[in-house]
Amino acid sequence: MALAEPAPARGGTTSDHFVSIRDVDLVYGRGEARMQALGGATIDVKKGGFAAVVGPSGCGKSSLMKLVTGLLPPTKGTITVAGKLVDGPVNVAGMAFQNPTLLPWRSTLKNIMLPLEVVQPHRRQLRRNRKAYEARANDLLAAVGLTGFGDSSPWQLSGGMQQRASLCRALIHEPELLMLDEPFGALDAFTREELWGVLQKLWMERRFTVILVTHDLREAVYLADTIHVMSARPGRIVASRDVPLPYPRTLEDTFKPEFVDIVHELRDHISRERQAVK
Repeated sequence: MALAEPAPARGGTTSDHFVSIRDVDLVYGRGEARMQALGGATIDVKKGGFAAVVGPSGCGKSSLMKLVTGLLPPTKGTITVAGKLVDGPVNVAGMAFQNPTLLPWRSTLKNIMLPLEVVQPHRRQLRRNRKAYEARANDLLAAVGLTGFGDSSPWQLSGGMQQRASLCRALIHEPELLMLDEPFGALDAFTREELWGVLQKLWMERRFTVILVTHDLREAVYLADTIHVMSARPGRIVASRDVPLPYPRTLEDTFKPEFVDIVHELRDHISRERQAVK
C-alpha cells in the first residue's frame, strides 16, 4: 500500500475520532517577527489508535503537540479531543518528551506520582488514597522493567531508565491520550529499540490513544498503525500511510521487505518535501 494523499476535512460529527484536527493554522509573533508554523493541518486519530507524525525538521511537529494538549491556541481552525473542543489544557492527556525532566530532589516513585498532585480528580483523592496510587506507580515500574528502583534518585538511573520512568509518569493518571515528542531521540540505538518494545507492550495492554512525533522512520513503522507525513513549514499533512503489519512487532520484523519498503516510501516523501524548500 503506497502513501495516500490525506483525505479532505469532513464536516459533521467526528465522534469516531478521539483526536480531530481541522484546518489548523498556527502563527508565532507579529510583524517582521511573524512566523507561520502550521498551515491548514488536518489529522484524525481513532480512539485506541497509534498515530505517528513525521516530516522534515522545523515542519511544526512539536507545535502540533502543544495544540492538541491545549498548551497553545490555534490561530485558525479547530481541535477536538474526546469529543470536546480544545480551548485550554486537556486533562485526559499524558506527555513524554526527549528529555525526561525528572526532578532531581524527588525519588523516582515521587517523580512518577507528580501528575497526581496536579490533575483532577486525583489531586483531591491523593492524600486519602496514597497507598493505592503508590501501588499503581509500582505496577507501572514493574511493567517497564524498573522494579525496585522507586526509591532511587534520578541521577542513579541511566538515560534509558529515566525515560522508562518518564513513560510511567505520563501514564500514572491513566490518561486516554498519550502524547510523545521524540521520547527516545537522545538514547543510543540499542536502548531506543528496547524501549520500542516496552511502549508497544504498554499500548497493547492498555489501549490508550497515542500520537508520536519522531524523526526516526523505523520507530514510526515499528510502533504506529497510521503514519502522517508533514510538509515543510508551514506544516500540513501531505500524505498518510496505514501500516498493515500485525502486532506485536519485533526487531526481526524491521528487516523484512514489507517493513523496509514502508520506511523507504516515507523517506522518499520527506526528501521531496525538503527539496521543495531549497
